[in-house]
Amino acid sequence: MKKVLSATLEDYLETIYLLEERKRVARPRDICEAQGVASSTVTAALRSLADKGLVNYEPYELITLTDEGRERAEELVTRHRIISDFLENVLGLEADQADATACGMEHAIDSEALERFVCFLAFMEPHSPDGAKSLERFRRFIKEGAGGQTCKECVGEYMESLRQASQG
Repeated sequence: MKKVLSATLEDYLETIYLLEERKRVARPRDICEAQGVASSTVTAALRSLADKGLVNYEPYELITLTDEGRERAEELVTRHRIISDFLENVLGLEADQADATACGMEHAIDSEALERFVCFLAFMEPHSPDGAKSLERFRRFIKEGAGGQTCKECVGEYMESLRQASQG
C-alpha cells in the first residue's frame, strides 16, 4: 500500500529526484535552495521521508532515494510534465505559468483525470486529422476571440448556461 504523502513532502521527493538526476545525489543545502526554505525545515521533511522508507538520510550525509522513493518521484515528475504540457500546449499558458500551475495541480489530480489528459493530448495531436487545426483555432480564440466575442464573454455565456441548467 502506498504511503500517504502531503503535497509538501511530494514536492521534496520531486526535488530530490531532480537533484539526483542532475548531480547523482542531493545535498540538504541544494534542497534548501530549491525549495526556498531553512535547513531545519528540510531536516524535518527528510526525517519524515526517511521514516516512510522513501529516502536514505542520515544527518550530514548525502541524500538518495530508495527504490520506492524513486518510483514515487518518477510518478510525480510524470504527472507534472503531463499537466504542464497540457496547460502550455493546449491552453496556451506561458511556460513559467504552466509549470507553476502544474506544481499545484499534480498533487490533487486523480489517476483517471490524468489519464484523460493524456488521452486528449494523444488524440488531438497525431490521431485526429483535425486535431492540430482545432488546437490552433482554440489558441487563436483565446488570443483574439471569435464571432465578435472575446473568450471572457464566451465564458460568461457558458457560466450562465450552467447556472440555468442547475436551476432546472
